[in-house]
Amino acid sequence: MSFVLKLDLLLALVGGVAYLICLALDSPLPVLPFVGTLASIIATVHLAVVVKILQPLRHFAALADSIADGESPDNTGLEKLDALGDVQASFSKIVCSLVESRDAIEHYMKTISEMNRELEAKVDSLSVLYAASKAMGTSLSVDTLVRTLLTLFTERLQIAGAAVMLYSDRNDLVTVKDMLGLSPELFAKFRFYSDHKIVTNIFSEEGYWLIDEQNATLLVAEFETDACRSLQLMLPMRLKDHFVGLVAFGPRKDQSPYQEGDIQLLQALVSLAATSINNASLYERSETTKNELDRKVFNLMTLQQSGKVLSSTLNLDELIRISIDMFLETVWANKGVLMLMGEDRPELEVKACKGIDRETVKILEKDPAEVWAMTTIQKEKRPILAQELTSNATFQSYTAINRPLPFAVYVPLLKEGELYGVMKIGPKINGEPFTENDLEFFSTLASQAVIAFENARLYSLAITDSITKLFVHRYFQLRLDEEVKRSRRYNSTLSLLMCDIDHFKEINDKYGHQQGDIILREISLILRRNIRSTDVAARYGGEEFVIILPETTQSDARIVAERIRRDVSKHDFPAIVQGQPPLHCTISIGVAGFPLNANDKDELIQKADSSMYQAKGLGRNRVILCGVDG
Repeated sequence: MSFVLKLDLLLALVGGVAYLICLALDSPLPVLPFVGTLASIIATVHLAVVVKILQPLRHFAALADSIADGESPDNTGLEKLDALGDVQASFSKIVCSLVESRDAIEHYMKTISEMNRELEAKVDSLSVLYAASKAMGTSLSVDTLVRTLLTLFTERLQIAGAAVMLYSDRNDLVTVKDMLGLSPELFAKFRFYSDHKIVTNIFSEEGYWLIDEQNATLLVAEFETDACRSLQLMLPMRLKDHFVGLVAFGPRKDQSPYQEGDIQLLQALVSLAATSINNASLYERSETTKNELDRKVFNLMTLQQSGKVLSSTLNLDELIRISIDMFLETVWANKGVLMLMGEDRPELEVKACKGIDRETVKILEKDPAEVWAMTTIQKEKRPILAQELTSNATFQSYTAINRPLPFAVYVPLLKEGELYGVMKIGPKINGEPFTENDLEFFSTLASQAVIAFENARLYSLAITDSITKLFVHRYFQLRLDEEVKRSRRYNSTLSLLMCDIDHFKEINDKYGHQQGDIILREISLILRRNIRSTDVAARYGGEEFVIILPETTQSDARIVAERIRRDVSKHDFPAIVQGQPPLHCTISIGVAGFPLNANDKDELIQKADSSMYQAKGLGRNRVILCGVDG
């Protein structure tokens, strides 16, 4: 290819590059005028090179050949030779122009390269911000958001370590929520109040705090940990005037200092995180508040229901069973022990167990940890959590070893400020800890239970004989009236036993009334052992007892009566005087049935009583059935 064509192509290439540069700089040139102008320039340069350079060079070469051959050049050749000076000048101008064009092109290329690097950096920043905004918008958990943010810092931005610290308006403290790549010592030692100089520094005009060596040394001295020396940059998390927390950064992985562009990107990320974390905190608080309200509503409904249940019966044994179930079921626990003060002595007695047998409870009563817990509850008279006791230094020194408590909560049952009983509750089956709301609920439920227990106790005193612990005469009359009506309504049978201790007056006269009371108590125990839970045993008066046997025929009643008579006659009654031999006595029993022997309650009593006196008349220590025997 000739020199001229190569030059034409070079000029066309230069023009194309110039057009692309203008296009990259957002200053595109009109295509047709640009192409026309470029073609004119190429044509002009082409002509000038041919006329001014190539033709004179060819002529000069021909002239040099003539001189070399010994020929004498003519004047025309010499005149053309003078034109070579003009050719050289033109060529120099063209070369200078090309050199200047090359410099301009190199400058433009350098500018374009710098712009590409800035553009790539901005694209990377936008990519990180997009990834952060996407991740921050997928969760309402503070823990998840904080961990996502830290992962972004350490993996995408190549930061060696970072820590997120959150502010709590409850205690005015700024504490570490989570961290990556930094020493765990910061969790325990790096905390401060909102008026600390660190907060002042991060809220400076720059909006960040670059920590130099001097400030790092001061932090190490103040917080007593060398972990503070790894902190190089801190940025605040805030929403207008609301302080959310701060982010502390360690060094970059390549050990390069933080540049202004790096800090601006981190500020944008931290600002985005502040919004997300604050929203998540508000959501978690609202959920916590909602759960607390739901729990309080549940507790109130439970207390209302428990009040109805506890007031539905005056049977103390049934109330004890109901109470222990309510204490455990409402907090999802499956182990508990209910203790009440004894009637005869001021000591706590186990009244009910659930999820644990009585033998184990008896063994636990001697356990040092359990003894400490019971001592504390009797002294402080308030609900106590097991962890509250086990964290007490006195507890550790008292038990000598780290012995765990067998129950999670100890709830006192108080009557007029005095200990009435204790409810011990095991851990929740779902593993959750007990809360202050649970303790408040226990206190209220304990108050209801104490009232129910006391009402049942007073009712029991009113209907129970103080010596025999059997029902009194008045209660017997009420229950017999009910059973007669029920028997009549359902066309069923009912039997009544009238019992009288033989020669009881002689025992009182010979051994004293205290000995007589012992015999009454012993016989009442024999009666209770031989009857069903549906039967009613009462002290009719003096040494006389009555037993109501619902749904029982005369023949079945005879079996019960004979069993009672036999057990009494064989029983060794303890003497009131130590060293004296046991006493023996017998009992006479009369049996009558409804409706077989009587038409109403009073007639039934009269028939049973007559049968009992008939037994005495026939020699005592025997059973007489109305209308059958005698």
